[in-house]
Amino acid sequence: MSWNPPKLSSSAVEQPCGRNEQCSGEFKMKLIKRIPFQIFILVLLAGFAGIGGMLIMQHHISEISKNYEQIIGRSLQDRLDMSELQNLIYRHQTIVSWHTFSDSKESKAAYKEEADGLESLIMETLDEINANVSGSEKEQLFHKVYSDAVGYFQNAENVFKLSGEGNTATAEYYIISSMSKFINSINANAAIMDEYIDGEMNATREKMESTITAAGISEIVCSMAIVIVMAVCLILCVRITSNLENYKNRLEIDNEKKTREIMERNRKMLAIQESTIIGMANLIESRDHDTGEHVKRTSVYVELLAKAAQRDGYLPEILNDRYVELTVKAAPLHDIGKITVSDSILQKPGKLTEEEFERMKTHTTAGGRIVGEVLGNIEDREYIEIASRVAAAHHEKWNGSGYPLGLRGDEIPLCARIMAVADVFDALVSKRCYKEQMPVDKAFDIIKESGGTHFDPELARLFVSIRSDIEKVLDE
Repeated sequence: MSWNPPKLSSSAVEQPCGRNEQCSGEFKMKLIKRIPFQIFILVLLAGFAGIGGMLIMQHHISEISKNYEQIIGRSLQDRLDMSELQNLIYRHQTIVSWHTFSDSKESKAAYKEEADGLESLIMETLDEINANVSGSEKEQLFHKVYSDAVGYFQNAENVFKLSGEGNTATAEYYIISSMSKFINSINANAAIMDEYIDGEMNATREKMESTITAAGISEIVCSMAIVIVMAVCLILCVRITSNLENYKNRLEIDNEKKTREIMERNRKMLAIQESTIIGMANLIESRDHDTGEHVKRTSVYVELLAKAAQRDGYLPEILNDRYVELTVKAAPLHDIGKITVSDSILQKPGKLTEEEFERMKTHTTAGGRIVGEVLGNIEDREYIEIASRVAAAHHEKWNGSGYPLGLRGDEIPLCARIMAVADVFDALVSKRCYKEQMPVDKAFDIIKESGGTHFDPELARLFVSIRSDIEKVLDE
């Protein structure tokens, strides 16, 4: 604040010097007395301005925090609802598959009743998602998901009808192609919706961080500008910033907890997928009167042989831990293509005719194709590739006399070579509709003698070398 001294009259100038000095001193004393008051007013105004600004910021932060909590809660709930929807649809598809392959009317009725209950639950879940979803993009995606779900249930009804009429082959086609197509579409749209949710959460988090930064800057500015009320401003700033940081930490902890819940749900969904795959493989094996033990035993043989080859240093550039794990997981799918072969061929007690054998051979190429269709929604492309190779090439032979392509030696994928040894050995020691069980000694002799003709010679040698481990599996 500037000060302009008063103008004195000429008479005042002509007064005695003592009088003038006294008046000037009194005037200065008045000014000095006013300065503390003016400073107090300025500081008080600055204090009010600072406190008012902090209160406004606190209110703004409170509103942002509430919005952040609502957005995070709504977004995580959308994720949980979509995850639950996918889980329920996979369960429904499994029940439809069991209904198709069941021979008992009572079982079919029970599966149909369970499927109807799941359908009602799925539609309720869709209604809940519809009530909560917001944003034009997510609404459009939801309508696509809803349309796909309706299409899926229409195809499911066709499957139940065909299965009830005994038309199993056509019902199986609907399960593998049409129903899987709608499920894949639902998964794809769910993934896109998840990206929108991530975008909303990231944008909100950035706004929170920007607000925290603004609060820190205000703390510094207020501390420098308002010396007298520095303590008050500092306490307010520290308190607000600290509370905001604590609130953010609490929300992050809650976010992590809910994220773990989502991950657990996804883990369970993957477990359901694997159970469905193994269940389908067992159902296919049961068509030629196998109990499903073939799937379990061959998977164990594959794991024992693959790990033995890995320990022996065989093809280390390929046979790493990841490759072994995926090969073992793919083993149950090696004969999935048999779903396309008629029961009259699979269950024939005698030798197949040339025409029947040619039809049987098609289960390899069909298996590779079906793996791609059934597992098309799984993001692990390496697993799909290995599973497809196992299904398509496990009947290829080292000398090139196998099928379907007549591959020779290293042209045959390593995973298929491992599967071939495990598959043939279990077929030899197991009783089938077209042959009796072979003694274990003779089966091992055949594996040993077929190294270099039917099998990869190194894998045949390693399989014989772990005979004690193999026999433990047979004894269980």
